[in-house]
Amino acid sequence: MKLPRIFIAGLNSGCGKTTVATGLMGALTSMGLKVQGFKVGPDFIDPTYHTIVTNRKSRNLDEWLLPDRMILRLFQHNTLECNVAIVEGVMGLFDGVNGERGRGSTASMAELLRAPVILVLDVWGMGESAATLVAGCRALDRELNLAGVILNRVSSEKHARLCTNSIESRTKVPVLGVLPKDTGIVLPERHLGLVPTIEKPELREKLDKISSLIKENVDLEKIVEIADNAPQFPKIKLNIPSYRKTVKVGVAYDEAFNFYYQDALDALSAMGADIHFFSPIHDRTVPDDFDGIYIGGGFPEVFGKQLESNLPIRFWIKKKIEENMPVFAECGGLMYLTKSITDFEGESHSMVGALDCETHMVRALTMNYTYASVLRDNILAKTGASVKGHEFHYSRLVGVPSDARFSYIMKRGSGIEAGRDGWIEYSMLAQYMHINIAASRKYASNFIESCLRYRRK
Repeated sequence: MKLPRIFIAGLNSGCGKTTVATGLMGALTSMGLKVQGFKVGPDFIDPTYHTIVTNRKSRNLDEWLLPDRMILRLFQHNTLECNVAIVEGVMGLFDGVNGERGRGSTASMAELLRAPVILVLDVWGMGESAATLVAGCRALDRELNLAGVILNRVSSEKHARLCTNSIESRTKVPVLGVLPKDTGIVLPERHLGLVPTIEKPELREKLDKISSLIKENVDLEKIVEIADNAPQFPKIKLNIPSYRKTVKVGVAYDEAFNFYYQDALDALSAMGADIHFFSPIHDRTVPDDFDGIYIGGGFPEVFGKQLESNLPIRFWIKKKIEENMPVFAECGGLMYLTKSITDFEGESHSMVGALDCETHMVRALTMNYTYASVLRDNILAKTGASVKGHEFHYSRLVGVPSDARFSYIMKRGSGIEAGRDGWIEYSMLAQYMHINIAASRKYASNFIESCLRYRRK
């Protein structure tokens, strides 16, 4: 089947992938095309930039978190009604899961989806040597469909000609665009990457400028042609369930908590969850008929004062946990459920207190793809199951009780403490590990069943 698609890749983080991918999505959307954005890898923030410029929820593609057939199914399902799909790569083109020979990389994902790749190349301080990087990519993976190059941080017209002539004459790969250095467009960052768009409403104006920059400096017609000529996509039987809504699930969503996979929320909804968003920062009251709560990751350490000041919500969440309401919390959500968070400046802020320990921010980054065995039944998975995920944080839990009950033993990754993760209290599951609930129908169905049992009490 015909699904126009293209990948935007780079050789390293910081080369301009997000700027080019987001700008390209915005430029094509402004031309009247329906554009679907995707992001390779476990990234919660970059997709929010895609979503703003396309007015469609961007999706994640991750070979570690999702089976190949699930990736193909979700990609097809979310692209069918669009004119073009644009996939932003992760890190360097060939960087994937350590020890997995490139699996999880942009190149591997592009080959799975049989999609052409456009390489964003930062050529600052470089001339004819730019051709060696393009040639090296082609030599390293002959199966890769390297369809074009966009030059970034070009200092002058002479510099552009030098790099372009070298690349095109020596590799036969066309240069499709040239972006000047010092455009004045810098996207805001902090310790986990870009700042989420929910915190910066004014980003819309900056993203419009990026889209205009791409329009002026990139051959959009050629890029659409390349995407349109992508090989036929293997048609997958979708078989996506849709059950009547049986439980009401509160999902924490605001400036502090916004790290969610859209496909995970869709999976919960499809299995019967009536999802209602609430804000642990802004809402003083929430509906009292929730049957379960999901608190994703985010930046609770940045909004410690606001979270601390909202006593009604903190007390309400702790009360519901003690009443055995199913609560699933990941990373930032885990931190919020501890007694306090001590931020990077050493200031401590009281949190929910459902977990008898404290969270301290640290300067060392914990970043892994994870793999765990389930040792105790929990609200998502049963004993004996295996769970894949990822962890990405600058914090640690201090004072974890010796009798704390954990659901997972980590085969790969760090977890909360001593290779254990998935802290269980009452019907709560709190973990550093992020998972994608869409990876297995059992995750969603087990959570829905837990919520149903709570409702029937």
